[in-house]
Amino acid sequence: MCTGDDCNNDGVDRRSFLFNATATIAGLTLLPGQTANPQTKQPETRVLDDPKIQHGRVIFKHNGVETIDGYLARPKAEGVFPAVLVIAGNRITEEYISNTCAALALAGFVGLAPNIFHTLPESAKTLEESRKALANHTDLDVLEDIEAGADYLRGQSFVRRGGVGVVGFCYGGRMAMLFGARSRDVDAVVPFHPGKVTADEIARLKSPVQVHCGTADRNVSVASIRDLEKMLRAQSTPVEVYLYEGADHGFLAYTRPFYKPDAAKLAWARTTEFLHKNIK
Repeated sequence: MCTGDDCNNDGVDRRSFLFNATATIAGLTLLPGQTANPQTKQPETRVLDDPKIQHGRVIFKHNGVETIDGYLARPKAEGVFPAVLVIAGNRITEEYISNTCAALALAGFVGLAPNIFHTLPESAKTLEESRKALANHTDLDVLEDIEAGADYLRGQSFVRRGGVGVVGFCYGGRMAMLFGARSRDVDAVVPFHPGKVTADEIARLKSPVQVHCGTADRNVSVASIRDLEKMLRAQSTPVEVYLYEGADHGFLAYTRPFYKPDAAKLAWARTTEFLHKNIK
């Protein structure tokens, strides 16, 4: 999830978005006019402690080497469950990402967030260090990372055979759509306040898409969401768009100052219903 100009992308330079997004990872800052929102009580959408699920960090292979980490959550109940990939817009160590996987498990899915920023070392503290670490990790590299996560899920005995869903946030929302256009296994795509895509990039995206964005989002305008909707409809991609009045960028993330519980709960209910309906 990005702040300020980190979410702007004209869809031309495949590296530019990752390059700019490092500003968020290097140091999370508030936008002008935003205030800190420390949690003095349990966030309404936090489910990590629910006893019906199990979750934790996993490592999986890329090009035959175990180099990518991720966060996986699944129901404790016996059985096989449909899989959903969660594509974050920054490091997956921020708790709302593991909570998103847990919320998917609570809804009857196996949720996996592959760390698409795995090339970014913990030692990278400054913007320049982060940019240097990510300079050669392109959108295509990220798509391969996501595919590695999908392969890992396919190999789990508790994952149902068939299609998968993809949920993404900001840059991760953009990548969710690109992955949906690339993979025949994707049955449903849910981008939250996604980064921009071009018509060429998503021309092969035919699976249903459900878009979520706040009307007060300072990084992703309502106009850009409507443009995306028109783009998808023009190529006959089924699409639903939900706008949340007064919600800013990242309203689902209770770890951020722009958390909006009512909008988060409604968006999540719509998301899980959409995934259940479309994952075959």
